[in-house]
Amino acid sequence: MNNQEFSALYYPTIEFTDPQWLWSASLFWDRIYRIVPKGYAPADSRNVVELCDNGEIGVQINPDNYSAAVADEFLNKVREHHWHAAALSMNYNEEYDRLHSDKVDVRLRQMIISKGGKESKDKWLHVPNGFASHYMIYLASHIANKNKLNLITDVSPAWTATTYYTFDDDLKSYFIDELPNVLASIIVREFVPTNLLDIRPKDILAFREKRRDERRRFVQAVRNAAPNLSNCKDPVVVKGILEDVKKDITSSLDEYKRSMDILKVKNWTGLKTISFPAAAPVMNMIMPLGTTQLAILSTTGLALGVLAGIAALKGDAQKLINECEFSYLISMRKEWKKCSLHGGDYNAVLNDHIEEFIND
Repeated sequence: MNNQEFSALYYPTIEFTDPQWLWSASLFWDRIYRIVPKGYAPADSRNVVELCDNGEIGVQINPDNYSAAVADEFLNKVREHHWHAAALSMNYNEEYDRLHSDKVDVRLRQMIISKGGKESKDKWLHVPNGFASHYMIYLASHIANKNKLNLITDVSPAWTATTYYTFDDDLKSYFIDELPNVLASIIVREFVPTNLLDIRPKDILAFREKRRDERRRFVQAVRNAAPNLSNCKDPVVVKGILEDVKKDITSSLDEYKRSMDILKVKNWTGLKTISFPAAAPVMNMIMPLGTTQLAILSTTGLALGVLAGIAALKGDAQKLINECEFSYLISMRKEWKKCSLHGGDYNAVLNDHIEEFIND
């Protein structure tokens, strides 16, 4: 078994910005990596330090080995206007973010400065915030691909940008007959304890050790769904796969939730989204492509949705799945207001993020 299947890279920031999200992610992944420049000490809270104490959470990856290659790719696509999404137009405003200079190659650093960025003596670049966020997402995608890591974030627009980069400008925010493929999504709900922040770091670590098999089985069941469904051409086969996916995820989720008895869990929240390319005609027979509404697959909260159209898959669909799993884990509590505006349909929220990224 490949242990990297159960490891993930956090992005787009160095520090974990949402403790509730980090606690929930720690229930699942064997290791959680983050991008940290050499010599930089993350400003973590005491509880986060304790959670990271066993060396499996917050593991630091030095960007030095990747910055030159990423700079070449990013610079070339910016200069050639390769991307046509509105969010990547690079029309900078007056707001600036900090980006550590070790995360960028010297050529990219020069470009940032020419665009109005400033470099301080303590090795921080003050960068127009749109540029900083998109570069960091691109860097994270590159590092995850090279190391076969899942990508996880607590910021849904970052998830959107990563997905767009993976399909390299081939993602459309609408559905027409000429689009042979779609970006579909499976959403799993009700698996994160509502009293998560009341659980002490040492108890989280104890659960991770004692219930390793149960949490791995749940993660694996969700992971298997994407490659099994990816670009399948026959609706009869897809329906059969969906039945198997439903049984496997439901069974593993039940076992996983029972394994949390040692954490004294009372109620459940949470959303996990995993997306995959699929044949549009097949998906259209399962659910209408003209809607972003979820089709509920089981009483445990498993649902299927469609997010966007794909004009043509560049490369094999299975290769896309292997390179990046589009894994996204959040807390329902954090995003509930957005979901409520869409009738509780988180697929519609993600669809809006994609549409805004491409068109607005």
